[in-house]
Amino acid sequence: MIVAAGGTGGHFYPGMAVAQALKARGWEPLMVVREADAALPLLETEGVAALPVDLRGLPRRPGPELFAFAWKLAGGVLLLSRALKAFRPDLVLGMGGYLTAPLACAAWRLGVPSAAHESNAILGLANRTAAGLGAKIFWGLPPRDGLGTVVGTPVRPALWTRREPGEARRALGLDAARPTLLAFGGSQGAKGINENLPAALRDLSLPALQVLHLAGRSKADEVRAAYRAAGLSADVREYLDDMGAAYAAADLVVCRSGASTLAELHAQRKPALLIPYPHAAADHQDANARVFEKSGAAVRLREDELGGRLGALLADLLKSSGAAIKRAKMAEACERLDLPSAEKTTGKFVLELEKLSRA
Repeated sequence: MIVAAGGTGGHFYPGMAVAQALKARGWEPLMVVREADAALPLLETEGVAALPVDLRGLPRRPGPELFAFAWKLAGGVLLLSRALKAFRPDLVLGMGGYLTAPLACAAWRLGVPSAAHESNAILGLANRTAAGLGAKIFWGLPPRDGLGTVVGTPVRPALWTRREPGEARRALGLDAARPTLLAFGGSQGAKGINENLPAALRDLSLPALQVLHLAGRSKADEVRAAYRAAGLSADVREYLDDMGAAYAAADLVVCRSGASTLAELHAQRKPALLIPYPHAAADHQDANARVFEKSGAAVRLREDELGGRLGALLADLLKSSGAAIKRAKMAEACERLDLPSAEKTTGKFVLELEKLSRA
């Protein structure tokens, strides 16, 4: 099987999990990644063959970059067509990033069965293209129209188990006994969270609360300054490798609603205040957040409402007389999402792919 999973970690790591599971079941996976992808050393360590392709995402505005993209896209289709002829896969799989489209096109040209994984609640452009070329779509979240095969989004095995909160806090250098708020916005951070959370917590006046804030690359200093200006102390870091400990330590999570983040929240059964990235394509993060909001597993707050509502929602979930009960009910509501457990997600997906390859 050829698996295209380049572009972002949200596409790569689920694709890597699928490739590892396929390899364990006797398949020979080949991972298609972007040229000079930072994940190439990991693939080499795992013994998974890789094919780099010189392609970047589709420009969102007309201009010279669009012509360069079209040229590289055509080159990618030709390269992948040659790879399919040489590798002779039983099935190709795109994980939803921009490498999915040229792989689906090459498979369509050569009559090779294809599939695509959509981790969000609505189809992205690459997966819409793949579906138009005959790819079978598998969903990570229940789709907005309710139609489709839902397999969940694979997460790293390190996040399958839920650790004891006190132990996780000690491992992170936090006070094991204090209630903890985890805030993050991905590797680049989230401007709305970084700018609004310190002031909202100042107004909340909850001195026992400790905050672990992952500010994003090169953002930690300015976020630390914002907490100092608010008269608060917080553990601010650019990023954290051990997200399992971060989730385990948290009583509440404030974060974006990217599909991989939601899969991790589901795996860890964590109550969350979701702030969708407002510029996501087709507003897919808002659609994702609505899935969790509908089940009661999270509270959704649009970024343009942060200044007026963030403090009140934090007070309701952290300070009100029924706050602990509300958070517990949100964690329990993860069960109502009708998604397979983290331990079973990859296995279920691989079995579906094997059935498709024999169809």
